[in-house]
Amino acid sequence: MIKYYTDELIMTPGPTHVPLDIYKSLLTKAKNTDLDEEFIDFYNNLRKKFYKLLNFSKGDIYIMLGEAMLGLETAIANTIKENEKVLIIDNGVYGDGFKDLVKMYNGIPITMGLDWRKEADPNEVDRALEKNKDVETVTLVHCDTPSGMLNNLNEISKIVKSHGKYLIVDAVSSIGTTNIEFKNIDIIIGGSQKALNVPAGLTIMALSEDIWDKIRNVNYQGYYMNLSLWKEMFDNKKTFPYTMNDTLIYALDTSINKLFEEGLDNVYKRHELAKKASLNALKELNLELYPEEERYSSPSVTAFLLPNNIEDKKLREMIRKKYGVMIAGSWGKLEGKVARIGHMGYQASLHNLLIAYSSLSKALNELGYKNKTSEVLNAITEVYL
Repeated sequence: MIKYYTDELIMTPGPTHVPLDIYKSLLTKAKNTDLDEEFIDFYNNLRKKFYKLLNFSKGDIYIMLGEAMLGLETAIANTIKENEKVLIIDNGVYGDGFKDLVKMYNGIPITMGLDWRKEADPNEVDRALEKNKDVETVTLVHCDTPSGMLNNLNEISKIVKSHGKYLIVDAVSSIGTTNIEFKNIDIIIGGSQKALNVPAGLTIMALSEDIWDKIRNVNYQGYYMNLSLWKEMFDNKKTFPYTMNDTLIYALDTSINKLFEEGLDNVYKRHELAKKASLNALKELNLELYPEEERYSSPSVTAFLLPNNIEDKKLREMIRKKYGVMIAGSWGKLEGKVARIGHMGYQASLHNLLIAYSSLSKALNELGYKNKTSEVLNAITEVYL
């Protein structure tokens, strides 16, 4: 089969396409990160940039070696006691998935049974906490990528804190796409491979001052995920608990610098434009957005229901093999029913959306779902005029 493209474009909601200047950062000469004091200074300067990105003043930020799942498990392992009740805000694949982590560490998950096509209603969270007064901790996924859902972090965090509970937030797919205020939150987890456009391999952990009492009380006995070791070894002795990957750190620093050079307000506006353009394209294609209302949809990913008689894998395979564009299916109960286009970080641009949606449009046409590609592209372009 003849290839009609020269370079594949990744438009999945993570891992994302890595831009050339970030790739170049990976070519920096590797150092001995256990002994190099200059690298430790570099790492600390990078941590300071995350304080600014997260509007965070009091507490600790650590960048840990391991894909973002490491951060999610670390948060639960270090804070949940045996038989502790944890409220799970479960409106999505990853939101619901927190219950499995809680079970692994012998906690008791209290699920809310929320609708996956709607954002989590802060009032329902309030009622759930009023009903379950013995809950100590709440988990929330800010952007649940399998459903393309963005939850109202600010309102939910206020309610959780008004009940005197701890809040753990998965912000892996929202950091760098929308403004986040580290306020009324106890742990935020980020990852390198989403809007930060760095290869998978780094977890960002931001911890409030208050959560340390709980961490000490739980007294997690593992090593690699032990947050107390970071406090003891890195903060007090200026040494990492394990050997750090410096090249990924350099790439992450380049990514953060790019955000600040663009200006965070401009970054967030760019993602809102990408969301609007993506939704316009869906309407022109007559495809149904998975979130029930547009306002629930994330600025970093668009999830849509596949038309009848269109097979998920066949569609995505054609888009990739013929047009060189990778889009995503979904997970869990949405697998085979929902497809997704990522527009986070580097992906959130007019150029990339035109390529992604022209490929989707043409592939759908070839599979019998008729539409006008030119009109789809016009629907995207008009957002940027």
